[in-house]
Amino acid sequence: MKRLVVLIMLLYAISIFAQYGDISWNSPQLTSNNSFSFLEKNLDESNLFSLKNIRVLRDSSTINFALFSWQDFKHSVSNFFSQDDNSYFLYYRSPDRQPNRLDPRSSSMSFHPNNIPLRSLLRFSLHTGSDFAVKGDNNYYFVFYGTKLSGYINRRLFFYGYWWAGHFAGDTDYADSTSALIDSWTQSSSDNDQIHLDNITGKITYIGKGNFWSASIGRGKYEIGSNIGGSIILNNDCNDYGYFSNKFIFKELYISFLHATLIPDSTSYLEDKKYTDKFLVIHKIGWTPNNKFELFLGEEVIYGNRNIEVSYLLPITFWRATEHNIADRDNVLIFAGMNWKPINNNLIYSNFILDELRKSEIFGDWWGNKYALQMGNSYTFDQQRNLKLSLEFTAIRPWLYTHYILHNKFSHDRIGLGFPEGSNLIQFATEFNIDLRQNLNFNLHSAFTRQGSVGNSFSINYESRDKSKDNDTHWLEGEITNKLSLCPVITWQPLAHHHLKIGLSSTQTEEEDMENEIFISYQAIY
Repeated sequence: MKRLVVLIMLLYAISIFAQYGDISWNSPQLTSNNSFSFLEKNLDESNLFSLKNIRVLRDSSTINFALFSWQDFKHSVSNFFSQDDNSYFLYYRSPDRQPNRLDPRSSSMSFHPNNIPLRSLLRFSLHTGSDFAVKGDNNYYFVFYGTKLSGYINRRLFFYGYWWAGHFAGDTDYADSTSALIDSWTQSSSDNDQIHLDNITGKITYIGKGNFWSASIGRGKYEIGSNIGGSIILNNDCNDYGYFSNKFIFKELYISFLHATLIPDSTSYLEDKKYTDKFLVIHKIGWTPNNKFELFLGEEVIYGNRNIEVSYLLPITFWRATEHNIADRDNVLIFAGMNWKPINNNLIYSNFILDELRKSEIFGDWWGNKYALQMGNSYTFDQQRNLKLSLEFTAIRPWLYTHYILHNKFSHDRIGLGFPEGSNLIQFATEFNIDLRQNLNFNLHSAFTRQGSVGNSFSINYESRDKSKDNDTHWLEGEITNKLSLCPVITWQPLAHHHLKIGLSSTQTEEEDMENEIFISYQAIY
């Protein structure tokens, strides 16, 4: 009976331990698994502290450091080239309970400094790698290195910080125009043969007692709404931004809030870097009556050229009404979405966002009817092999994401925060994914996009539209472009700390030949 009680207590402790691992703010239930670089993919915070299989640590601390001694260094080198290893360059974990020196079962070698809290963890890794891309006669390569730090204190204060730096060489003009890693300010060498850049993302989260609320400060980027072709609500194909956020989780409801600092698209004093203040504010409320259904809605506001607007720090108010009461000068969008699993292997989802809409002309052509609809279905045929097929349809009206004030554009540092392909379009996308082997994954993403030339980019001032047509704008107005894209990617992990990607991007528009780009990416982490 005593052993049974002890076993139940241990299982309960492990279950509590696992609950403390989720520090994510908003994570879509489905997102694309198609990327050409290991640095390109957004960090999955929901799995950062996944502790489902970790054992309860009693009495003594655990510490491993690759440079403690010559023997530790040789052992680390051996682990670095092993096929099955989960060690780190530096790893420290304090026990889950205070060591009992009087207990004969306690190890005589137990180690735990009194000034380090119990139930704490520190992990530190080094990583390096290289990306290579070729298109016709043009090619470039990118060499990088960096560090990864993560951990928690007393399972209440969680943190992580990822940094990398590197340089592009080869055809730097080709790299500057196509690489997804160049999403912010860069520095070129004196002879323009290299482009140097670095990036940092990090977060500190405190989870309160009861695990129903958390508060965070960090630098990163987020995505709202399930998708495979890109989110129409908030996309993460941009540079990271600083933010503070919080989240409340009740039994069936959750409320989340984020206030971020953005960089406007241009400045009048570029040489002095005197940028106008620009902010993004989001609040979102969701209803999850069970693990098969989720319904959410919220608002997001782009504003700037002034200090932080205190009115937008109230996530429980209706911000569109608030914006009307402060002179109607900001960019407010309303969004909603749904995730439904009628059976365990099938996900049906939809997303909706609008800027303006006349109820009398919901299906009319008034130019101010600025909205987007996205819906899709993803079916998993085999969970063990991650065999999944996803289909998606997206339709976006002209002029969505645009604004007449420069600093209110739905963008961050010259990259749109909305759908990656812009607006005034329809898109059909599909993605197929399968684990060919335990450490070998194949992903195929394809899309057909039909887009008009009128009001199709966030960078266009909507006051520049043609006002001689009774303020009407039709779907796909302007010169229409049809684009077909096909992107197969193979991801291989030949050794525990080594990763390799090989991908092909093929795109074709009307009256143009197919353009092919080959990508190879390698990363080593220890």
